[in-house]
Amino acid sequence: MEKLNIYQKINEIRKAVDYIQKDKSVSTGGGSYRAVSHDQVTAILRQHLIEFGVLCVPTLIASKANDRVGDAKQFRYDATYSFDFVNCDKPEEKLSIVIEAHAMDNADKAPGKAISYAKKYAVLKLFEIETGEDEESRYQETDITDHLSAIEAAADMDELRKVYGAAVAACKGNKDLNAMVVKAKDTRKKEIEYATAK
Repeated sequence: MEKLNIYQKINEIRKAVDYIQKDKSVSTGGGSYRAVSHDQVTAILRQHLIEFGVLCVPTLIASKANDRVGDAKQFRYDATYSFDFVNCDKPEEKLSIVIEAHAMDNADKAPGKAISYAKKYAVLKLFEIETGEDEESRYQETDITDHLSAIEAAADMDELRKVYGAAVAACKGNKDLNAMVVKAKDTRKKEIEYATAK
């Protein structure tokens, strides 16, 4: 084992683990989906990391707690991490992965959620572990950032009605996201009415 470099050790771990079964039901406010949890990924990989002498060291690069929008109960936390996968036998050998993560929470758990999410995906992608999850389609359905920006930029009431309808549809019944959209719409409506009343 000691003669293997960091890339060879990672490759040996890839050979040992090829699939992780979804173990958790996650609620979206308007439905739910099955996902692989951080704890499950850690439980399956931990012994292999120990056996091959690979250590994962996380470093926070940047973070931001965004303000709540309107009456939304939760706020969004954004963070960027670097995960260094270090060869314990030759600590000068390491492979680093930088990954961005977002987490929604109503109190102080957002940073913990974000680092768990980031580490889970750094590990899944580095070791090329299949989960059966369709991340691309799921998160595109629930990301309303562009819709909120379109509402804020609406030039008149007709445009506001159009982008608001698209934003509501994008929320897919998620109450927190819908509250953010309604608040953004109400704010922009007041701004437009004030500007046209002058």
